[in-house]
Amino acid sequence: MATTHRRDPQIVMVIGAGVAGIATAVTFKQAGFHNFVIVEKGSDVGGVWHWNRYPGLTCDVPSQIYQFSFAPKPDWRRVWATGAEIQRYHRDVVEKFSLTEHLLLESEVVGARFGDDGWRVSIADGRELRADFVIAATGVLHHPFTPDIPGLDGFTGSTVHTARWDDCRSGPRASGSR
Repeated sequence: MATTHRRDPQIVMVIGAGVAGIATAVTFKQAGFHNFVIVEKGSDVGGVWHWNRYPGLTCDVPSQIYQFSFAPKPDWRRVWATGAEIQRYHRDVVEKFSLTEHLLLESEVVGARFGDDGWRVSIADGRELRADFVIAATGVLHHPFTPDIPGLDGFTGSTVHTARWDDCRSGPRASGSR
């Protein structure tokens, strides 16, 4: 009969503090596992709801079905919640489940390599972090992309991505992603 070996990881890294990253972290805590870190390039949690802040932003599904099963929110202010309310809900979930102590905000992952001692993950500011396991919980809706549209190179206005909205001005800022 084969023997099995239990391996207790020293640290698990979750890349991204959006919906998938938060759900992963809560699942770990509910299972009694606390040796993890959530690495997030933004200044707060919420993923796409942190990055996208343009006027009129609302969820495209009813709020009551856009929530975590482990953190029901019966008091949505609107049937179609605003982006700010959804982002606040994500922040509240992080606080409710004591995930703040596991967060590394403003820490963009720029590389990762696997070796004999596990993962070495490079952060944009030059730090290198070690992990036994890495979980990619990254999204794609915040990466600016401007399609190749005929005549766009002659357009004199700004191109805009919803994840690069300038809250300090009355309008968008150029995304610089041509």
